[in-house]
Amino acid sequence: MPCSCQRLAALAAAFCCLAVAARGQTPNAPTPPPLLVSEDFESNPASRGWSVFGNPRLFAWNPPAGGLDVTWDSSSSNSYYQLPLGTVLTRRDDFSADVDLTLREIAAGVDPEKPGTFQIALGFLNGDEARRPGFIRGTARSSPDLVEFDFFPDTGFGPTVWPGVFSTNSTMNYNGTSDFNIFDLPTGIPLRIHLGYAASNATATVTITTNGVPVGPPTSARLMPRFSEFLVDTFAIASYSDAGQSPFMPGSVFARGTIDRIELQIPPPPIARVEASLTGGVWEGTFATALRWAYDVESSTNLRDWTPASSPRPGTGAPMTLSVTAGETPGARFYRVIATPLLSTP
Repeated sequence: MPCSCQRLAALAAAFCCLAVAARGQTPNAPTPPPLLVSEDFESNPASRGWSVFGNPRLFAWNPPAGGLDVTWDSSSSNSYYQLPLGTVLTRRDDFSADVDLTLREIAAGVDPEKPGTFQIALGFLNGDEARRPGFIRGTARSSPDLVEFDFFPDTGFGPTVWPGVFSTNSTMNYNGTSDFNIFDLPTGIPLRIHLGYAASNATATVTITTNGVPVGPPTSARLMPRFSEFLVDTFAIASYSDAGQSPFMPGSVFARGTIDRIELQIPPPPIARVEASLTGGVWEGTFATALRWAYDVESSTNLRDWTPASSPRPGTGAPMTLSVTAGETPGARFYRVIATPLLSTP
């Protein structure tokens, strides 16, 4: 019978398959194209997997307006309106986000003790890492695995648009002043913010338009030569805390706006069309694979404790079959296929 239980972790995607499955047919459909995830907020987004982490007062679904009211308040704790992607994106993937945002108000330096600028943000992050207490966005050392749109309101150095990228070891991507642009975002006007990452040239890009007319120039930041890797698995509207900053030029921000639509384009999950069977004491699973992922099988007797049952095999983009001898352990035994991204080197 087909597998139906999916589990995503920061570094792996897994499908859990009961060992008592009947024989199924081998999937042979081609690998699906990139997925388009669209959210228009016309109905409750919680029913489609969206949730709040942190301060729930910063995010409010507005049914009459068909939008999401957002407050970016750096005096609060790290808070996200988040959607798990069902996969892990790396520097070798193409992905993008288009967000319709109308800012109502925005100001930096609102805390007299933190008079500098601070960002409002949206983009891709690693959910497990970003929810940890030690994740501090106000430094360049404690916020790993980010690909995001950042806007810093002006406090004397110019309003700044920046495609921010941080590696798995919290290294900030920075090539120089060409990585950002100086221009302001208007309030009260619908903005289409496009954040994209292209693997072919290892470049993150932000473009902002209103009714098709550019608001400032495109802003692109290529990964610097020694940039290692990022691993992101969640899209989020991010209100970061300004706690933990250096005493040198600390900043703060307060902003409010409404998001009317979000469109994400991401690669499909690395495992698809799974069929499993148990015949003659041998468990066998067949599934569609993806390039740049490795696949192996784990087994369990209680669905809590898992042990390796096979050696990893690289995906080819074609169907793969893995088999494991079930053994003679009394009682039920469960199997799952694990997909782990094959990481690149700079």
